[in-house]
Formats: sequence, structure tokens, C-alpha cells
Amino acid sequence: MIDLKLQQDGKQLTLILLGEWVQAASLDIHRLLNSVEAGELECIHIDASQVSHLDISASWFVFKQADVWRENQIEVSCENFHKDYFSYFEDMRAQQGLLHAPSFLEQCTVTIKKVGFNVSELYREIVSVITFFGHTLAVLGEGLTHPQRLRVPSIFHHVFITGISALPIIAMLAVLISIVFTYQGGTELRNLGASIYTVDLVAASILRELGVLLTALMVAGRSSSAFAAEIGIMKTNQEIDALEVAGLNPYAILVVPRMVALVIALPLLTLLADILSLIGAALISDWSLGISLSQFASRLQQNIELHTFLAGIIKAPFFAVVIAVLGTWNGMQVTGSAESLGHHTTAAVVQSIFMVLFLDAVFSILYYNIGF
Repeated sequence: MIDLKLQQDGKQLTLILLGEWVQAASLDIHRLLNSVEAGELECIHIDASQVSHLDISASWFVFKQADVWRENQIEVSCENFHKDYFSYFEDMRAQQGLLHAPSFLEQCTVTIKKVGFNVSELYREIVSVITFFGHTLAVLGEGLTHPQRLRVPSIFHHVFITGISALPIIAMLAVLISIVFTYQGGTELRNLGASIYTVDLVAASILRELGVLLTALMVAGRSSSAFAAEIGIMKTNQEIDALEVAGLNPYAILVVPRMVALVIALPLLTLLADILSLIGAALISDWSLGISLSQFASRLQQNIELHTFLAGIIKAPFFAVVIAVLGTWNGMQVTGSAESLGHHTTAAVVQSIFMVLFLDAVFSILYYNIGF
């Protein structure tokens, strides 16, 4: 006859073995060990000091069950067991691991399965984002055809949050980057006796690429994460479910205003970044390169055409849509846990930055092919 006495102290459980734990009682041993509920436990201590007899078979059953608990992140300790038994079990497990080491083909199979799973997950996410974007466009179309459905106060609120509130950091970034770029590039051109071409280099780079790209990257890190966190918290608190129960469309309330606001704010921020970058470049050129402000302005007017500015500003609305969609989509994917919220907030930033850079490369190829 065997028995198992349980003594629990918080998240620590002590198992005291009673009776004769031998091979003949294997069914009862399995039943008793499997009946232990270890879901919330952190530590299990197994004490064999009160058994009348304990053979190697019963010790093996306890050893295997301890492995199961350890796989569930539970700390297991054993007391008053025959030390040679557990040493033998450890050696046997090590030998089994060597005998069953995966072959090269098995390793390749596992790798292929992992790649296939990741590709499948990527495909699922792409389809989900496209579906989300399509639904957003449908709701936006309804708002444009029925203006009373557009939440104009919410749009202006998010224009303030994503645009006006970002002015200081965008302004500082634009000025500092232009100073660094002008100083580094102008110094090299001055060594070649071509300082005046610094104006062409800096203006074209800022207006076509740096102004809109750096602004979009800053907004992606600032606003995309905010969108994901705000909507994710609402998803966790079941506020989105409450909107649906009330007959309201979460896309019209949460997604469309943010996207429209960012489409308005990002081109304006880009325009500000372009202006401040050129001012910073003009000042550093006058101070360190000997190019006066009047020379800088004259060279800028003569050699920089309107399409140079348009090549950069055209990208801004597309970058804004990508940032807003990925931020709000990740917020909608939060499942309710703090871990999920953190994961999707981080993913929103990473995905937005990647897509902004990807779109910028696409625009560069497109501009090259059409001669723009």
C-alpha cells in the first residue's frame, strides 16, 4: 500500500512518500504522481524519508515525473533517495541523448519546417494587413462620400498629437543633420576647390531624400508605437468590443482619424524639415565654407528646380499611410496580455521603419526610370 502526503506553503509544495514504493505498485505510483496539480507552483520538494521500501523502478518513475515538472519551469528537489539511482538515471539519459543525436537529414528537416512556418506566418500577416488596409479605405470612402461620418475633431486632435507636438524634435533633427551633412560634404569639396557645389549637393539631398526620409523615420518611431499602444490598451480593456456592441465602427473611430491626420501632418513636417535644413546648411556654409547667405540663396534659386522639391514631398503621404496602417493594425492584433502589447508596440516601430525604407527605395527606382 502506498500513499502521497502533500504539504503546500504558498507556491512551494512538499510531497512525502508513504508506504512501499516498488515495481508492483507502478500503476498506483503513476496515478499519485499525475494527480499532483502543479500549475501555479514554483517549487516541488520530494521527500522519501518515510517510505518503508523504495526500489529503483519507483525511483525512475519519480525521476521522470520530476523532468516533466522541470519542463514547466518548476524547480524540483529530491531528498532521501538512493544517490546511486539518480546518478545512474542521469548517465542513462546522457547516453540516450548521444545515441539519439539528430542526423543531418533530421536537422535539415527541422530547419525547413521552421522556414516554412515563418513564411506561412509572414504570408498570413501580409494578407491580414492588406485586408485591414482595404477595410480602412472602405470606411474612409464612406466618410468622404458622407462627410458627416468623418470625425473631424478627432482628426484635428491627432494632427496636433502627431504633427504640432513633433515640431521641436523634427526641427532639431533637421538642423543638426543639415549641419553635419554640409560640413562633411563641404569640407571635401573645398579641398577640391569646388566649395560652391556644396549648395547643389546639400539642397538636392535634403529636398529629394533626407528631409522626408528622416522625418518619416522619426514619426514612425514616435507615432506608430503610440498608435499601437493606445489601441492595444483599448483592446486589452475590451473597449473595442464595447464599441462594436454599441453599433459603432472601430475603424471609423480609431483608424481613419489617425491615418488622415498623419497624411496631413507628415507633409507639413517634411516641409518644415526642408526649410530648416536649408537654413542650417546656409548658416554653416557661411560660417565654415566661405559661402555667403546671398551666394547660397542665388545658387539655390539657379540650380534647384521645383521637381527636386516635389520628388521628396510626394513621398510623404505614402509614408504616412504606411506608418498609420501598421501602427493601428498592430494595435488591433493585441490579444490582451502585457507581453502581447509590448510585442506589437515594438513590431509597429520596426515594421514601419522597414516599410518606409522599402518605399523610399521603390520611389528611387521609379524616379530613375521616369527621369524625375
